[in-house]
Amino acid sequence: MRTLRATFAALVGAVFALGLYLAWFFKFTGQSSPWEGASVGFIVLTGVIAAVCGLLGGLAGALLAPETPRGTADAIAALIALGAAFAETHTPGQHHYPQALALLVAAPAAYVAGRLRRPAPAVSR
Repeated sequence: MRTLRATFAALVGAVFALGLYLAWFFKFTGQSSPWEGASVGFIVLTGVIAAVCGLLGGLAGALLAPETPRGTADAIAALIALGAAFAETHTPGQHHYPQALALLVAAPAAYVAGRLRRPAPAVSR
């Protein structure tokens, strides 16, 4: 059951982080597509938001799997990196700063957020 809960937490954390970052932020700012060109200031703001979303995703995963927050953090970071790499290879001819920021900022932030939580003591039954 612990493995199932950790897997579910990792999926929720990664979807939460990427969903906030790619869907909510770009809709909120009025950027119709994250793959269009952007100014340097917007890219920096996107990096800050990617870090915050990664931290929130890592924290959400760690809270959902209190016995295994560190392993869940590893999985969330891997899923974010996998999603960024997949999007990088499947959007030819477009700007790639959202994928780079997801890979270089959001994934490490999720990893750190989950690694900072201590595992809860196992409940003996």
